[in-house]
Amino acid sequence: MVSVRIYVEGGGGDNKDTIRRCKEGFTSYCQKLAPSNRRPSIVVCGGRQQAFDRFNTAVLGSGADETCVLLVDAEESVTARNPADHLRAQDRWSFPTLDRHRVFLMVQAMEAWFLADRKALEKFYDGGFLIKSLRGSQRDIESVRKDDLEPCLNHASKQTQKGEYHKTKHGFALLALIDPAKVEAASPHAASFHQFLRAL
Repeated sequence: MVSVRIYVEGGGGDNKDTIRRCKEGFTSYCQKLAPSNRRPSIVVCGGRQQAFDRFNTAVLGSGADETCVLLVDAEESVTARNPADHLRAQDRWSFPTLDRHRVFLMVQAMEAWFLADRKALEKFYDGGFLIKSLRGSQRDIESVRKDDLEPCLNHASKQTQKGEYHKTKHGFALLALIDPAKVEAASPHAASFHQFLRAL
């Protein structure tokens, strides 16, 4: 049986609590999609460069029974034909031969996924959340600029009891809460990642 490890951007470097939150958030999200007997392992890597480096090292050292997956923010709109080409052009990353290994993008950043499930945002912040101030359409989250994502979440949440959106304190908890079906309907790149998980 092939083991699958997903190398994710996030986790704030060496902060153990943030790494735990990140791992729990992505694990909960992926468990909603992958078969119960084929769930992948989440490897929290800190920044995007660290995620790429660890993924590359894992690919080069992997056995025939291992599949390595890279999941990072796109940082901007994606026009390349596939995620690896986008990252080659944007980050000047040089990938090894991928074969059975895979690369996926959160477009344009993880926070875009939250905009697909605005009811989950309201539930999480439990009163005072300014849902009408969110950017873009919840049916097309990939078009929302990365630079607009956190500011609009900050503004929408500033009057709530939890306070302004915080990537590590709120982001990974929201990741565990949102509905992947809504994210998939609003993001072709998320749909591709979900299809991979379901096929494990």
